[in-house]
Amino acid sequence: MQKQEQIKYYYNQQEKLTLENPTYKTYVDYYTHETLRQDLAGGEDLTTKTVLDTNPTVSANIIAKQDGVIAGVQEVIYFLNSFPIQIQFLKKDGDTILNKDIVLTLYGPIQEILKVERTMLNLMQRMSGIATHTRNFVKQIPETVLLCPTRKTQWGLLDKRAVTLGGGGTHRLGLYDFVLIKDNHLPYIKNLHTKATELNDKHIFWEIEADTADQIREFATLSPSTIMFDNFSPEEIKPLVKELNEIHSDIILEASGGITEQTFATYGNTGVDIISMGSLTHSVMSLDIGLDIM
Repeated sequence: MQKQEQIKYYYNQQEKLTLENPTYKTYVDYYTHETLRQDLAGGEDLTTKTVLDTNPTVSANIIAKQDGVIAGVQEVIYFLNSFPIQIQFLKKDGDTILNKDIVLTLYGPIQEILKVERTMLNLMQRMSGIATHTRNFVKQIPETVLLCPTRKTQWGLLDKRAVTLGGGGTHRLGLYDFVLIKDNHLPYIKNLHTKATELNDKHIFWEIEADTADQIREFATLSPSTIMFDNFSPEEIKPLVKELNEIHSDIILEASGGITEQTFATYGNTGVDIISMGSLTHSVMSLDIGLDIM
């Protein structure tokens, strides 16, 4: 498998993040049906049951309150299919939206719509915030560089799918995905050279994290699939990328750690293949999306 094919196969697994994948569906069920179950705590929506005198069928618009990238449509539609609510699609996942754009229109009993409102909006707001944040970063780097989240996610695979809708990749979907040797593993590996040989002989895709230039050079001799520059500055990375590409051009190179909004574009011009950022998912602002009943 060629280098670009490996990057797509291991670091951009968007095709697995659908409701046809039982693992992904489990995440969606938790953040929709299970979240609502917890919200109701075995009872009902006390306000609507107590205050509303009738339960007419109404229409309601899900409306963007700011510009961004919409995400979570697939998940919300799946969630709403369990309720007597009809849906009209006006936007799809990954679409650019403007303030006041209508994303979906819902038709159903007002009590049902009000019951699911917060669960539905929370999911769409968070995923859209991540997708928007990602899209803003992707525009700043060459198309040859893939922007990925780390495992510092709050909503797991939903967060990772949101990144892909903004134009990024996924990195590992879980611990099961591929081997990633970090600094906490190294002291407990008796012979790294022997272990690397075993992994290569078995054709196992593996990545190793390096903290110094000496480690970068040492690890390159082991022929890993990927080397991660952990907490390197762009000025430190650039000459090392050039050096590695001359000798080990088949190794995927990743920059991670300490990358900020101010330095991001500079990292994109170092020649690395991948940039991974925890801030894509762990501290992102939700996109403002509301529901208006007509």
